[in-house]
Amino acid sequence: GVGVYVDGVYVARSVGSILDLVDFERIEVLRGPQGTLFGRNTIGGAISITTKAPGSETAGKFSATYGTDDQVAIKGMVNGALTDTLFARASAAYFGRDGYVKRTDGIDLGNSNRLVGRLALRFEPSSSTTFDLAFDGTHARENGAPVTALGFAYGFTRAAPPFADINNVLANVMAGGAMVPCTLDGTPNPGVPGCVDDRYIVGRGKNLGTAPSYSDSDVWGVSLISTFELGGSITLKSITAYRSLDSEFARDGDGTPVRIAQYVDIYRQKQFSQELQLLGESFDGRLNWILGAYYFREWGNNENLLDFTVSRFRSGGEFKNKSLAFFGQGTFEIADGLDLTAGLRYTRDNKEFTPDQEIFENYVAFLPPFDAPFFAPGTPILPNVTARRKFSEVTPMVNLAYRPTPDLMVYGNFSRGFKSGGFTQRVFPPIVYPFTTDEPDPVKQIPSFNPEKVDAYEAGVKFTTGPLQVNIAGFYNDYKDLQIQVFTSVAPVFRNAASATIKGFEAELKLSPGNGWFAEFAVGLTDASYDDIDEATTFVSADNAFERISKWTLSAGLQKEVMFGDGSTLTPRVDWAYRSRFYNDTFNTPQIAQGGYHLVDTNVTWRDADEKWSVTAAVKNVFDKHFLLSGVYGDAFQVYEGVWNRGREASLTVGYAF
Repeated sequence: GVGVYVDGVYVARSVGSILDLVDFERIEVLRGPQGTLFGRNTIGGAISITTKAPGSETAGKFSATYGTDDQVAIKGMVNGALTDTLFARASAAYFGRDGYVKRTDGIDLGNSNRLVGRLALRFEPSSSTTFDLAFDGTHARENGAPVTALGFAYGFTRAAPPFADINNVLANVMAGGAMVPCTLDGTPNPGVPGCVDDRYIVGRGKNLGTAPSYSDSDVWGVSLISTFELGGSITLKSITAYRSLDSEFARDGDGTPVRIAQYVDIYRQKQFSQELQLLGESFDGRLNWILGAYYFREWGNNENLLDFTVSRFRSGGEFKNKSLAFFGQGTFEIADGLDLTAGLRYTRDNKEFTPDQEIFENYVAFLPPFDAPFFAPGTPILPNVTARRKFSEVTPMVNLAYRPTPDLMVYGNFSRGFKSGGFTQRVFPPIVYPFTTDEPDPVKQIPSFNPEKVDAYEAGVKFTTGPLQVNIAGFYNDYKDLQIQVFTSVAPVFRNAASATIKGFEAELKLSPGNGWFAEFAVGLTDASYDDIDEATTFVSADNAFERISKWTLSAGLQKEVMFGDGSTLTPRVDWAYRSRFYNDTFNTPQIAQGGYHLVDTNVTWRDADEKWSVTAAVKNVFDKHFLLSGVYGDAFQVYEGVWNRGREASLTVGYAF
């Protein structure tokens, strides 16, 4: 539930966030619900990226990097005035790199091959009016994720009756060619080997898959930000944007030469958004306020093709979503150093989903229960009707901040956030009344879920004393109607099946003692627990740890700037980070869990006296630690799979600016 924004434009789909911005002013990572100003699906926070605006100065910068696995990164930017009132800024980059997981057919998974470009124009017809037009695009043609097989489950499945029988067939059928008798009690037939064995577990740098593997995407967008100073400290701002995403991904989901799970996902999405903001000051500048309205529309289709042990089918369909919101927020100076900020947002979402899903082949039609008529080729998996859901929510926020001195601030904050509801688009087996559902209404047969909500509380202190800067914050988040996977069928669907509490604290220290020295340290504690959960359908215990949340995170950095007689500088830096144990799924599957690990990075940068030329040598993961970036157990396929990190990386970068 973390929203991504580029120059105020919401990037709706995570695939659309692959844009590699190479020329940004700042990146803000905002923790907790940001629903008042940022709006949609920011229940966990927001990442706000602000790019550098064109200016009148003639300037440019270029850099070239070469590193481990033939890493090549070439970046460039130029800025200048076209006329007295029109300015331009153009940037482009290429990222290339070999993959680090090798398949037997020669494909290297985890490679990079991307082109990125951005053109921004600023038109200032008067001192009170500004138009910012920007176009960006990314073209990627890569070999797919560096997935490796970690192990096999040999009969362990999750599914509620009556789908347990179907899952048990998947767990016990032999996928090597000849079909063998299967039991329906979750235990493999002891007279024959499983469909795979540990000969296919070949280590983190290899993948024995044979299915197509690629990751192709084309992303582009255009935005127009119009700013009008109306006088009297009032400003009108309009943000208009359109974005397009066209992607296709294929992978061998098991990393073996056996046909267990082979995927092709085709995703196409368009979005249009319009936001109006009215900003101003009142009460002699004691009140700063903003009022706004927001409209968002997206449409597209998601096609998921799966060829696996028992069947070949297509899931997915067409989606159309609309959102309308109105918001306001103001900060009032109650007294000298005491500020109260309050905001409110109303959001209404309309969502539509039309399934386009069908069984193409049934490889085990002779085995019960796959001999049932609803497994026949040509059977729709979900009814071909349009399902519609409407959601609305009011999300307030209140913040009280007190600054007794310019170097000290204490604050308390409350905010409410929500993550919109929707539909589960990937379903198996077919939903057919009265065989696999008791629901006779075709529209209600399409699985959907309601919004997830959170009330978030935070209190903290920020102060500076001499060369030391300290930030300390504690937080408490109360989640209701958590959207989690339930196994009422073979393929999981999302339901609102839990409530939870996430609490903890974060502390940051920065020290600048002088003489070129700088040090920083950070520590975080996160305690996440379920208050209530439907264990019967989720197969998740209330005692389970949250997915991908470490209890402890720590980091530290140290650098020293050395100045030479000619004015050039040399700045070595070393960084250390620690993350405690975490699980890669909600079930806390031990085979894909990741233990705690330490990382050390180092770099040294030389700059000339004019700061035009620079050279940086860097080593990431100095001690070559290996850990899982992600892990999945698809119990219907009986495979534990994961993505390891690349290991130690070294690079050399040369840059020039003018």
